[in-house]
Amino acid sequence: MIEANEPTEGTVVKQVTPAKITTTQIIEDLENGIDRTGIQTKYGLESWEVKQMFMHPTLKGKKAKKVRKLSFEFVDDTLPLNSGDIAVEQAEPINSNQTSIPVETTETFHGTVENDTNTQFTQF
Repeated sequence: MIEANEPTEGTVVKQVTPAKITTTQIIEDLENGIDRTGIQTKYGLESWEVKQMFMHPTLKGKKAKKVRKLSFEFVDDTLPLNSGDIAVEQAEPINSNQTSIPVETTETFHGTVENDTNTQFTQF
């Protein structure tokens, strides 16, 4: 049987109402998945106090993030590459004496040479 992955709610430990609650504390609680009801319980507040707090411009419209826990252990087993690196099997050897970029050319009738941009050059 396959069990559904259900979102978990942030844990709330009831405290005595502190003398000072900061917007940073509330934002941190929201990031940890604690919603307004949880904040009310955690800080021992009345519902009107929570409503008043969320009228502050910093908290206005903020909601608790959904904290989801995987039902299995997910392990990254790939080798880390630095940004901009090319994997070894994709890298081409570098010729430090190279002075030009090779362009594939094809010779056509009457001694003219075309490159892949269809520009024609006449050989003398």
